[in-house]
Amino acid sequence: MPDKTRNNNGPRQLGHAGGAVVLLAALLLAISALGFIYHYIKSGPSTERVPTPERAALIQAPGEEDGGRPGPGAEAAPEDLGYPEESDFSSNGAGEGQETERRGTGDQRRAAALNESAVREARAGRLDEAAALLREAATLSSDPAILINLARVQARRGELEDAAISLEAASGDPGAQVELKRIYRMLGRERYSKGDLSGAAEFLEKALALDSSDRGLRAELARVAGEKEAEDMMGRREGSRFVVRFEGGENAVAGYVIGIILEEAYIKVGSELGLWPEERVEALLYSRDAFRDITRSPSWAGAIYDGRIKLPAGGITEKTALLERVIYHEYVHAVVKEASKGRAPVWLNEGIAQYLEGRSTSGYEEVLGRAAASGPGLKSLEGSFMGLRSDQAELAYLLSLSATEYLIREFGIFSVRNILENLGRGLGVDEAVHSAVHLTYRDFERAWKDSLARR
Repeated sequence: MPDKTRNNNGPRQLGHAGGAVVLLAALLLAISALGFIYHYIKSGPSTERVPTPERAALIQAPGEEDGGRPGPGAEAAPEDLGYPEESDFSSNGAGEGQETERRGTGDQRRAAALNESAVREARAGRLDEAAALLREAATLSSDPAILINLARVQARRGELEDAAISLEAASGDPGAQVELKRIYRMLGRERYSKGDLSGAAEFLEKALALDSSDRGLRAELARVAGEKEAEDMMGRREGSRFVVRFEGGENAVAGYVIGIILEEAYIKVGSELGLWPEERVEALLYSRDAFRDITRSPSWAGAIYDGRIKLPAGGITEKTALLERVIYHEYVHAVVKEASKGRAPVWLNEGIAQYLEGRSTSGYEEVLGRAAASGPGLKSLEGSFMGLRSDQAELAYLLSLSATEYLIREFGIFSVRNILENLGRGLGVDEAVHSAVHLTYRDFERAWKDSLARR
């Protein structure tokens, strides 16, 4: 009996002790939880992978230009002035690294998250949203990676001076200095394209000061200085919408004739496209030798547009059909540049110019049929034609006109304006085409080439 009592009491005593242990453990857990909550409130929530500027991808900069002549040629391509496309955003970059992730403040983590979101927005072509996110991030962190990203977005939006200001705030960072040199060069080329040679020289000098070893940049600056000296000696004829400059008094008549043709082009092209340039268009008339020397254009180029119309004008005394076509062609480039903010692919730029000067692909069906099967695609026709041989250039121009004719025939000429305006708003070529014709860029190209094969 006593043994039974002992056996019965033993378990009851152990049960009380176990309850005390459980209660103590619960109390300790509660204290730990309170400590976690306090830390959470104090430091902000953490995740398994906190984004940092290193992981959240710098927006890739455009490729560094070589030492070519200042400004794009007649077939100005998006990359000529360095505007990055949404497809150029890379996952490579620099930032504060993993140490920031482990030890960063709440502001740093917030800035890193904003930076990562901005990269996604920029890749999707939503540049306004990306810029707003990066500006907020820059108020929270002094990380140069954020300012570099902001400058690249601003450059793509055409806000080059703002991009320079962003980078100047981080000019002590080597990466920011590389970007700043690029932006100064872009600003120099932009000023050049507007005929502001003094402004062009000023920014090219700033770029050279950041890298005095860049021989291409030094040569570019020298050419701008030489061109300015030549232009200072030119005659000038001004109108409300056009400025015509010419070498020597013997070309004053040529300047008058070309001014009249430009006024006619303004009305005709504007009526066709519904686009009327707000900035005055400038035309420069050179002797044939000076034209080749200054523009460095290939032998097959009869005139060029590099932000200003340039053409050899020796012997022009009256309006001719050929002269009219040349002027219309180059004037269209000015319209396309302003509407697209300089981001139109060359095939569309040249295609519109040829279409509105009155050219046609009629009679070239056999050549186009062969090209549809084995010739270059539109992607390969997005960059400048200026380095092509004459036979390659002839085919490139023909394909450009054919694709543009198909675009207008199937979707209406208003689709051309829509694509240009989409590009001007910052969309990439793929998105600009899709938004205007409701076909992907690839499907549009396939449909165009199929139409050539059936001809």
